[in-house]
Amino acid sequence: MTGPFSRKQIQHDREEYILQVAEEILKEKGYSDMSMDEIASRVGISKVTLYRHFKSKEDLVFSLFFHDLSNFLQDLEQMILTDLPLMKKIESIIYMGILNFLQKDSAFSLPFISSLGELPIFLKSKQKEIEKIEHTIADYLIPLLEKGQSEGRIDASIPSELLLRTLFGILSSLSLRYLIKENNLSQKQLAEMGTRLYMKAIKA
Repeated sequence: MTGPFSRKQIQHDREEYILQVAEEILKEKGYSDMSMDEIASRVGISKVTLYRHFKSKEDLVFSLFFHDLSNFLQDLEQMILTDLPLMKKIESIIYMGILNFLQKDSAFSLPFISSLGELPIFLKSKQKEIEKIEHTIADYLIPLLEKGQSEGRIDASIPSELLLRTLFGILSSLSLRYLIKENNLSQKQLAEMGTRLYMKAIKA
């Protein structure tokens, strides 16, 4: 099949494969020892073609870290638009976020990066883009948290920004992955526990 739609699909599929290979190499060697040459070789394309998709190694890794952002934001927006009571809505969002993170094979996720505070050196050049993403998520969640505070349902003595950071911290806790194996828990069970923990922490 030829034409603009097939070309767009081919380009999309190739970029997905590039990201998959880049993640494998990043896990194997780390950022410093990962090279665009090796990525191109493993994908089976020339380095020139690779640079048509990603302008630099930094751009490629940035795309990898925030690969699922659009899907996450779409799910978040749909949840916010539901008719659920406020606290049930917040609880559902927390559960969705934790379960989504636990189900990922990759540890390279938005909550993980957002919780680091000091960005890894290879993402320093993307500071503004990362701040924009964090502000986007804050625009969705902070109004819900502040509404809960105004209604006396959420502890108003804790700044809403800190409440949001606490959520990122729970989502990104790498110990959660070990808890699954050590305590013979399912991902859903652990997501439920994390959700209960957060809801107890924020309630007035």
